[in-house]
Amino acid sequence: MTASHLLFSSSEFDNIEIILLILMLTCLITIFLLVFILVFQRQIQTFFEKKRSRKRTKATDKEIIDFINNLAGTLAKLSYDKTGAIIVIENRDNMDRYIRSGKRVNVPFFSEFVLTLFKNHNSPLHDGAMIVRDFMIVSLSSYLPMTKKVVPVKYGARHRAAFGICEYYDCFVFVVSETNGDITYSRNDELYQLSSKPEELVEQIQAILKRWSIYKNQVK
Repeated sequence: MTASHLLFSSSEFDNIEIILLILMLTCLITIFLLVFILVFQRQIQTFFEKKRSRKRTKATDKEIIDFINNLAGTLAKLSYDKTGAIIVIENRDNMDRYIRSGKRVNVPFFSEFVLTLFKNHNSPLHDGAMIVRDFMIVSLSSYLPMTKKVVPVKYGARHRAAFGICEYYDCFVFVVSETNGDITYSRNDELYQLSSKPEELVEQIQAILKRWSIYKNQVK
């Protein structure tokens, strides 16, 4: 065998090695992407869903104030009666995924309806979360994801759900404990204790909802 044949064979062998290396890297990258998608499937789906645009309601200053007063009064009454409840107010992120998980409705937020719903333990709709979009109740008995983080034992399923939904969505979550009537507000990884007195509660909710996206569409 001549030297030229040896050189040619060596060159072919090097090319085969390069091709095999490229194939191996391609397979590894493909496997990595598949594993990444499988592991973070929920987060990826949530990211694209919550960025889906929706029509925003234009609100007057009076409408916003009336809603806050109504919400504060409702939470205070639920607290007084120690009626467990979880109310989620959608903010900038689209929450269609969890709206679809419950009973879809389209009714104005008014105290009598909310109190009747959560107090009626014979109704399957009293369990789960109520989701509010702008000034309308759009879903009842919605399933929310439970946080996987360790939370104090004094908190129940509603509080764990409040933590869980805030891990994925920009929203406002108010929880009333059926154990002691405490009203809490969930934001990021914290639960904040709120007053059960309507006047103080109005001021606290006003401060909380300053970030509400509906203010950007406020009609002057």
